[in-house]
Amino acid sequence: MKKAIESKWKKAIDNILIYNLYILILGAIFLGISFTLSVSGNSDLYNLFQKLWFPIFIPSLSLFFTAILIETIFNKLVDRNDK
Repeated sequence: MKKAIESKWKKAIDNILIYNLYILILGAIFLGISFTLSVSGNSDLYNLFQKLWFPIFIPSLSLFFTAILIETIFNKLVDRNDK
Protein backbone atom coordinates (compact mmCIF):
# COMPACT_ATOMS: atom_id res chain seq x y z
CA MET A 1 0.00 0.00 0.00
CA LYS A 2 2.79 2.41 0.92
CA LYS A 3 4.59 1.69 -2.37
CA ALA A 4 1.41 2.48 -4.34
CA ILE A 5 1.00 5.81 -2.55
CA GLU A 6 4.68 6.68 -3.10
CA SER A 7 4.37 5.69 -6.73
CA LYS A 8 1.35 7.94 -7.27
CA TRP A 9 3.10 10.79 -5.51
CA LYS A 10 6.28 10.32 -7.50
CA LYS A 11 4.35 10.11 -10.76
CA ALA A 12 2.47 13.33 -10.00
CA ILE A 13 5.68 15.17 -9.10
CA ASP A 14 7.44 13.80 -12.18
CA ASN A 15 4.59 15.06 -14.38
CA ILE A 16 4.84 18.53 -12.85
CA LEU A 17 8.60 18.56 -13.43
CA ILE A 18 8.16 17.42 -17.04
CA TYR A 19 5.72 20.27 -17.71
CA ASN A 20 8.16 22.60 -15.97
CA LEU A 21 10.92 21.41 -18.29
CA TYR A 22 8.69 22.14 -21.30
CA ILE A 23 8.16 25.67 -19.99
CA LEU A 24 11.92 26.13 -19.70
CA ILE A 25 12.57 24.78 -23.19
CA LEU A 26 9.88 26.97 -24.73
CA GLY A 27 11.24 29.92 -22.75
CA ALA A 28 14.74 29.33 -24.11
CA ILE A 29 13.40 29.16 -27.67
CA PHE A 30 11.32 32.29 -27.04
CA LEU A 31 14.38 34.08 -25.66
CA GLY A 32 16.47 33.11 -28.68
CA ILE A 33 13.85 34.28 -31.15
CA SER A 34 13.15 37.50 -29.26
CA PHE A 35 16.86 38.27 -28.89
CA THR A 36 17.44 37.67 -32.60
CA LEU A 37 14.55 39.96 -33.50
CA SER A 38 15.72 42.65 -31.07
CA VAL A 39 19.18 42.66 -32.64
CA SER A 40 17.58 43.29 -36.03
CA GLY A 41 15.55 46.21 -34.63
CA ASN A 42 12.23 44.73 -33.46
CA SER A 43 12.35 44.64 -29.66
CA ASP A 44 8.63 44.08 -28.96
CA LEU A 45 9.00 40.32 -28.42
CA TYR A 46 12.05 40.86 -26.19
CA ASN A 47 10.10 43.35 -24.08
CA LEU A 48 7.34 40.75 -23.71
CA PHE A 49 9.93 38.19 -22.60
CA GLN A 50 11.22 40.63 -19.98
CA LYS A 51 7.68 41.12 -18.66
CA LEU A 52 7.24 37.33 -18.40
CA TRP A 53 10.65 36.75 -16.79
CA PHE A 54 9.69 37.19 -13.12
CA PRO A 55 6.17 35.69 -13.06
CA ILE A 56 6.90 32.62 -15.22
CA PHE A 57 10.56 31.85 -15.83
CA ILE A 58 12.15 32.63 -12.45
CA PRO A 59 9.76 30.30 -10.52
CA SER A 60 10.18 27.65 -13.20
CA LEU A 61 13.98 27.83 -12.97
CA SER A 62 13.82 27.76 -9.18
CA LEU A 63 11.60 24.69 -9.20
CA PHE A 64 13.85 22.96 -11.72
CA PHE A 65 17.08 23.50 -9.78
CA THR A 66 15.44 22.74 -6.43
CA ALA A 67 14.13 19.45 -7.81
CA ILE A 68 17.59 18.54 -9.09
CA LEU A 69 19.14 19.35 -5.71
CA ILE A 70 16.55 17.36 -3.75
CA GLU A 71 16.79 14.40 -6.12
CA THR A 72 20.59 14.38 -5.78
CA ILE A 73 20.46 14.52 -1.99
CA PHE A 74 17.77 11.84 -1.86
CA ASN A 75 19.75 9.52 -4.17
CA LYS A 76 22.92 10.02 -2.10
CA LEU A 77 21.04 9.12 1.08
CA VAL A 78 19.46 6.05 -0.49
CA ASP A 79 22.81 4.90 -1.89
CA ARG A 80 24.45 5.39 1.51
CA ASN A 81 21.71 3.35 3.22
CA ASP A 82 22.03 0.54 0.64
CA LYS A 83 25.74 0.10 1.36
